[in-house]
Amino acid sequence: MNNLDQQKEIIDSIRQCQRNWDLSRDIPQEHLDHLVYVATHSPSKQDEAYYNLHVITNKDLIQELLNYTFAFSVLVVPDKFNINLRNTQMGANAYFLWTRKNPPTRREMSFKGVIYPTDDIRRKENAYVMIGIAMGLVAYAAGSLEYKTGFNSNHGQSHGSIHIWKNKLGIPENEDITFGLGIGFPQEGRSRNETDEVEFKTGGSGEPVYSHNSIDTKTLEFEGKEYPVPPLVYRTFSEQEKDISVFFHK
Repeated sequence: MNNLDQQKEIIDSIRQCQRNWDLSRDIPQEHLDHLVYVATHSPSKQDEAYYNLHVITNKDLIQELLNYTFAFSVLVVPDKFNINLRNTQMGANAYFLWTRKNPPTRREMSFKGVIYPTDDIRRKENAYVMIGIAMGLVAYAAGSLEYKTGFNSNHGQSHGSIHIWKNKLGIPENEDITFGLGIGFPQEGRSRNETDEVEFKTGGSGEPVYSHNSIDTKTLEFEGKEYPVPPLVYRTFSEQEKDISVFFHK
């Protein structure tokens, strides 16, 4: 296989979100250090540091934080009633979490030569772009090492538990949790969107957790009617072609 084909193969892999993981294995520290190097040396505007990085490999901590990611919707009644699963792409062997911060430096100037203030909206926009660049490069590097990946943006923001993430990881109040990337080994012999999940919620953080296994919840009531709990399966779109137009200007 030539180098161009290898690069395409990596891209095809990392655009597919992994939903199950072989947690009996550990990522070598050498690989983690390499991925951290990629994350902390990726290109950024004026080479400023717009984010911090949390690398979580403690399996108990990952599983604990995974309980605060209930937000993947599975429809029970279309457009009316849904249940929520955990975002299992973060339940990986390692989880890289980016937090947005104001850089300690101020190097960006307007066309008049005036340095932008720290809280300028352009600085915040820069941060999200720089985080996106770093995430893409880390995912590509992980894919080149034959790991599977899964991007995630849900860290309790939708149901008010983001403070738990911040407390557990020691993230300052002036930093925003933004995006994360699960990296690890897939469960062999399973489709990437199959899951071990049997628990779900019907609403926000105040809702109880229900179980859809062989002896528990099989139906849910909505507007006076009973509905069967749908299969707890993660939908997938990344085998399809994207509607992106490309224009060459030569």
